[in-house]
Amino acid sequence: MVVRWRPYLLNPGAPEAGESKREMYHRKFGAQRVAAMVPMMTQRFAEVGVAYSLGGLTGQTMDSHRLSAHALKVGGEAVQNALMEELFLNYFSQEKYIGDSAVLAAAAEKVGLEGAAAVIADKGVMRAEVEGELRSFARGVRGVPHFVIDGQHHLSGAQPTEAFVEIFEELSSGN
Repeated sequence: MVVRWRPYLLNPGAPEAGESKREMYHRKFGAQRVAAMVPMMTQRFAEVGVAYSLGGLTGQTMDSHRLSAHALKVGGEAVQNALMEELFLNYFSQEKYIGDSAVLAAAAEKVGLEGAAAVIADKGVMRAEVEGELRSFARGVRGVPHFVIDGQHHLSGAQPTEAFVEIFEELSSGN
């Protein structure tokens, strides 16, 4: 199986300096929906052994997308997967702001990504590639995560393992 990460800007107008993730979620979804989301997200993360936190900052993610594209280009899918896993842990569990160049640099170093400092420092590096992918793949996506399996099955949001198993079983049976 090949996993390919594509960029998606949930909030293109987000502040570069970041803002409280909790406050932004309340503003965007409302307190009642956030109150329902947090236990579900906590459970989904616990199922894979990760603590979920709504703390920390959210904001611009273009730099993380540029770094991800660079990881694929220089290190292949394995390095891109390792970087994305580290960034997700940073954001969803460790309350780190993935719009912060120091956080990006530390994540890149942890996964052994060569050339990351130059990408982080120059906002033009990999930007055209990311913008091209946004034009090509973000159409119709309304939330993240968004999975496209075998080009035909779409799953959006935090899904239980069973949802994936059902699709994989269907694909393996030839239906």
